[in-house]
Amino acid sequence: MTRIEQRPADAPVTVRRDPGPARLVAATAAVGSVVLALALWYGGGTDREQILGLPDGGAFTAWALPVARTLSYVGAVLTVGWTVTAAFLLPGLDRLVGPVGYRLLRRASWTAALWLVATLVALPLTASSLLGHPVDQVTTVTVFSLAMSVSQGQGLVIAAAMIAVVFAATRWVITRTGAAVTALLAVAATLPVVLTGHSAGSGNHAIAVSSVGIHTAAAALWVGGLAALLTLPGHRDLSWAAQRYSTMALWCFVLMGLSGIANTAIRLYQPDELWSTRYGVLVLVKSVVLVALGVFGAAHRSRTLPRLAAGGAGAFRRLAAVEILVLAGIVAVGVAMSRAPSPVTIDPAEPDVYTELLGFPLPAAPTVARLLGQPVPDAYFLLIAVIGGGLYLAGVRRLRRAGRVWPAARTICFLAGMLVLVAVTCLGFARYAAVTHAHHIGQHLALLVAVPLLVCGGAPGALAGATLRSGPASDLPGALQWWETLRASGPARALGHPVSAVVAFVACLYLPYFAPVLSWLMQRHVGHLGMLTAFLAAGGAVATVLRHRSRRVGAGVLAAVTAALLLFALLVWRSDRLRSAEWFNLVRTDWAPVPAVDHRYAAWTALVAAVVLTTAGLALLGRSAATTTGAGRATTTDARPTTTGAGRATTTDARPTTTGAGRATTTGGDPPAVTGSDDAPTVAVGDDRAGTGRRDDPRG
Repeated sequence: MTRIEQRPADAPVTVRRDPGPARLVAATAAVGSVVLALALWYGGGTDREQILGLPDGGAFTAWALPVARTLSYVGAVLTVGWTVTAAFLLPGLDRLVGPVGYRLLRRASWTAALWLVATLVALPLTASSLLGHPVDQVTTVTVFSLAMSVSQGQGLVIAAAMIAVVFAATRWVITRTGAAVTALLAVAATLPVVLTGHSAGSGNHAIAVSSVGIHTAAAALWVGGLAALLTLPGHRDLSWAAQRYSTMALWCFVLMGLSGIANTAIRLYQPDELWSTRYGVLVLVKSVVLVALGVFGAAHRSRTLPRLAAGGAGAFRRLAAVEILVLAGIVAVGVAMSRAPSPVTIDPAEPDVYTELLGFPLPAAPTVARLLGQPVPDAYFLLIAVIGGGLYLAGVRRLRRAGRVWPAARTICFLAGMLVLVAVTCLGFARYAAVTHAHHIGQHLALLVAVPLLVCGGAPGALAGATLRSGPASDLPGALQWWETLRASGPARALGHPVSAVVAFVACLYLPYFAPVLSWLMQRHVGHLGMLTAFLAAGGAVATVLRHRSRRVGAGVLAAVTAALLLFALLVWRSDRLRSAEWFNLVRTDWAPVPAVDHRYAAWTALVAAVVLTTAGLALLGRSAATTTGAGRATTTDARPTTTGAGRATTTDARPTTTGAGRATTTGGDPPAVTGSDDAPTVAVGDDRAGTGRRDDPRG
């Protein structure tokens, strides 16, 4: 007889399941919808009578337009998140995106389609809202007129065109570079609508427009990137992508906080309006939620990312799912705030036309104190200066910690360029640049000549090549590989060509003053930013040619741009009427000199710029020649390292040249240094790890 023993039953095992995609999508939609409805009701975003006395477009428009904008933003953040993750966060296959990245790009095509449809639907709803007509009374002609003549309509049309390109790219792109371009275009496509909204038409629009653009782009990267992580299968890809996303999310958190503070400061006059007005209460709610998101980010860095690296993805997914729900709420509050009336009002009995045009009242007669005071900060250029200077100093610090020497003169030169950039775009000088020819041409030439020469003298490309790190694996490029890809790209090579550099310089010099474009650009802050950015790019192209091309080519380019500058000064001096006078006559002040005298001051400014350009250009050419011909020094004239017979390293790239012992050698008893005049420096360090990016470190 067989004896059967009965074993005690095992204790039940509790399985903690990760939130399923369907449940997460449903929960996110529910949270976003409820928060949007409550914020619209509380903030008065559906009551058109509260907004500057505009007529009511109907209940349908009042609710349908925020819904269309919310759907548009959902499509935007998902498209941005999936394209950015495919291009920058996931491993690939040589030059191609990997299988997971390929699937994310194809998913992004569906969200881009949603984004495009919602943007097009917003056109008639926007017309209904602006005109105060029910949407069923809005005709095709009305929508077409809105798209052609009203800034909000133009922003929607531009955004739709960019989204259509993104949609096509997500269907066809398979290379990593193509995915990167698509991701950047998707981020840019989030900006036209917000840059032509309430901020563009308000006073202080220099800070308002730039800050709202930064806020929107940072939010799209943050929310979209996190949503993309939750759709990644497996552990290996998620671990690598989450590590990179954590750094990006930290930057987005900082940018959202700073830009939000800037937007609040220009919309609320008194601190007590934060709790005494409904708009202020919404700001407080959004601020508290943003702080909570910062706590989530800290928890990710300290707890879930280490667990994820060790093989446990559950904790990360659960915390990320909760974070997505919170982000959905903060996005809904932001959409409601864009529809809610802010406490700042303008007295319609005494409208300030100049404030509407310039973003600030007409300034008094210029003095040194007023030129350096009375700041009119622009978040765009402040961001360039702060991040550029911060990254440069971080690179210098990394070199010093590695035992290398970076010339102090280069650091001073670069930081001086950043200070000049801030001085002419964010201090009182920027006010006067908008109202007189002389000051405007001074700002123009500072961005075209002084800032690029100073920045180029700091050799930021050389510093980047010496300090940026490689990716953690061969199929996951890091900052160093992306930097090299950017330098080798077609647009970078085209802009750095001597002929295109001269053409760009001459076009930026002459078109604003001798073609009927300045008035159109100055009345649109985005156009003004684009013009100033073009000045920086054209001047940077010329400075790069002077520094990195042969002495003969550089001398030819210097002669051409100096001649163009001298001719420009002569034409301005003798011109009775410049085409740019249309704008300056529109904003002319009592203290402004007559046009003839104003033109002479401008011509003298151009002559001073020509002298500065010639002097600095000759110094760059002389330094380049001395560097490439000096005896006993590392030279930088080619693109690949070589080894001489005497064992001296002669190289032109940021990579070390090795001798038979496998060590980069120096030419004397000097301390380790980074030498060379090219953006790809020679690194002479007596260590096996000398070079760029510490390629021997598996973690980059």
